[in-house]
Amino acid sequence: MVINLYETIKAHPEYFKQLSCKELLFTQYDCPQADKMQSLYSQNNFIAWVVSGKRTFYQPGYTIEMIAGKCVFAKKGGWLAEKEPGDGWCVIVFFIPDNYLKQFIKEYRNSLPLKKMQQETTRQIIELDVNETTKQFFQSMIPYFTQNPPPPENLLELKFRELVFNLLINPVNTSLLQYASSMADADKISLQEVMEANFTYNLSLSAYATIAQRSLASFKREFTTVFHTSPGKWLLNKRLDYARMLLTTSNHTVNDISFESGFENTTHFSRVFKEKFGSSPLRFKKQPAGITR
Repeated sequence: MVINLYETIKAHPEYFKQLSCKELLFTQYDCPQADKMQSLYSQNNFIAWVVSGKRTFYQPGYTIEMIAGKCVFAKKGGWLAEKEPGDGWCVIVFFIPDNYLKQFIKEYRNSLPLKKMQQETTRQIIELDVNETTKQFFQSMIPYFTQNPPPPENLLELKFRELVFNLLINPVNTSLLQYASSMADADKISLQEVMEANFTYNLSLSAYATIAQRSLASFKREFTTVFHTSPGKWLLNKRLDYARMLLTTSNHTVNDISFESGFENTTHFSRVFKEKFGSSPLRFKKQPAGITR
């Protein structure tokens, strides 16, 4: 099962310490992940700063070790999280809807170093540099989560603007600045970018539509126009091709590859893989270079 992190946090304030301000959601929590590997997604972008402990985030083609002091900006979408045996993980997360980030960029564009940006990164999770100012900001936020009464919304928004501004003017964080600037200038998020970045997660079509900021009906219509096939057929073929690549290039088990490729279970994966490639995944993996006979 793929967990919607944003909705799970909102639904359980008794476990996830949280503060809200307009469209923004601030939270601090000790991660309750039970399984060694968990698939998650969020329909909102977020900034995460690790207070203590460790998790490992996986996305197709790269790995990020989320250890104490690590800070990332995650575009809305999915990721895999691996838990170390017996290892806790405390994190502060700031969820940011696209509309808020777009307005922020438009408001402060003249104060941002946009002329020295590097080429935009295509990664879903952008690693961020944390200078001493930003580190002190995160540490100063921790008492707010237990303050009674909670801080007023106008103070929270000021604090959040302080965080985003400090991250964006840091010359090391040009990837974040490039992404935020290009998003602010776009009419809507690219459906192709959403699907290419998230096809390995076993999400419902409604979840894909939410991430792409479209109604389900609009998502289906536009999908057919862009990809010339149905979402179900496209997802199946993309996942099978990705699984075939993993079978020939990695040492992962068939069960792990099924999970990492977005299939609901290994039985279904094995059946559809054999239908397309004429061989079971296990047999395919054992043969030289994945050649079937």
